[in-house]
Amino acid sequence: MKRIAFCLACASATTARLCNAGGTLSTAEILPLLQQQPAVYEALVDAFTLHDSAFAENRFGNHFENLAGARLGPYEIEATSKKSHKKMTIVVCTKATYHYPPGKEIKENPHVRAESVSEVVTAIMLREPRVESYPPCPREDG
Repeated sequence: MKRIAFCLACASATTARLCNAGGTLSTAEILPLLQQQPAVYEALVDAFTLHDSAFAENRFGNHFENLAGARLGPYEIEATSKKSHKKMTIVVCTKATYHYPPGKEIKENPHVRAESVSEVVTAIMLREPRVESYPPCPREDG
């Protein structure tokens, strides 16, 4: 219910921001991000069975000219321990970089007019599933 209320508030906001509506995607879509850290990725797949679907915390709203509907981290992947069979959640934290047309100066709402976005993994965290309050992804200042 809180998520629905937040989505409605986000939709009515006048500033160009991501909506925290999130959305599902396949785990296969997140694997290239996990593979940015090969040793961590190897340890994860050795220790866990990753479920087929994942959840993105953010989804670009329709006001994003070229990115509407695209997902953006952090991401959550449900996983099961191969040893203990306990369920865990893998949280993949990312930092986004927005890309614009070469040579084009964008003064107003630059994120809304970005042509694409790329992500770099900043942290991968393990947590117990269905925990109401857990630490957020580390902030990347700069």
